[in-house]
Amino acid sequence: MNQELFYEKHGLGEEILILFHGFGQTNEVLYPWHEELLERFTIFNFDLYYHGKSSRPDKPLTINQWKSDFESFLSEERIQNFYIGAFSLGGRFALKTYEIYPSKCNGIILVAPDGVYENFWYRLAVSKLGNGLFKYFMLHPSSFNKLLHLIDQLGLATSQMIRFAQKELSVKENRKRVYRSWTYFRPLQPNLQTINQLIEKHATPIDFILGSKDHLVPVEEIKSKINPSSSVQHHILPLKHHQLINGAKTLIPSLLKGNNL
Repeated sequence: MNQELFYEKHGLGEEILILFHGFGQTNEVLYPWHEELLERFTIFNFDLYYHGKSSRPDKPLTINQWKSDFESFLSEERIQNFYIGAFSLGGRFALKTYEIYPSKCNGIILVAPDGVYENFWYRLAVSKLGNGLFKYFMLHPSSFNKLLHLIDQLGLATSQMIRFAQKELSVKENRKRVYRSWTYFRPLQPNLQTINQLIEKHATPIDFILGSKDHLVPVEEIKSKINPSSSVQHHILPLKHHQLINGAKTLIPSLLKGNNL
């Protein structure tokens, strides 16, 4: 598998906004976020690896590799400073990019971000003990469906998480993608202690847009992991995880225009 980091470029604004989508999506899903921003911003809308037109070999994406790939992008587009917006899985890339380039990042909008809270099933799937089982279940859908049914019967996961798994992992390509994303993106897990120190040092404006009905990225788990700061704001919407992309689209322009960012 060849390596390519694909992105689209929109707008002609002087300021730069970089967008990262969620699992099983492509850059197009964040088109609604472009509204009202294209005059002020030039928007770079990425396909994450193993999604859309981006590809890479089946091996861990190291911090140095991501830094090299992103550095090449910044150099090619002659970018000095930027804002970041991200949804779900894209939050992992957003936070790691901020960790690498804190002085270049003017502000971040994180919508139900991955990389802050890790649930039990994710930790098990990427562990040395559990990763082999995780791969087996992704390759054997009938066994995986039986496992989901057992987990549901025992009440070991919320009904929202069960439905999410049934919907997203019913297709073979998605099962391969979730294995690759969880396993090979693991090295990009943000160091939250470092993130909190950087927020304090740089007073970086960070807006979290979270859903009160989101059981995949619980509000209180996010709040407990990021230290309180005058530059960190939480915006809670009465929405589920998948609803937050559209729910956030009217809020994002006002955040970028306001005093926060």
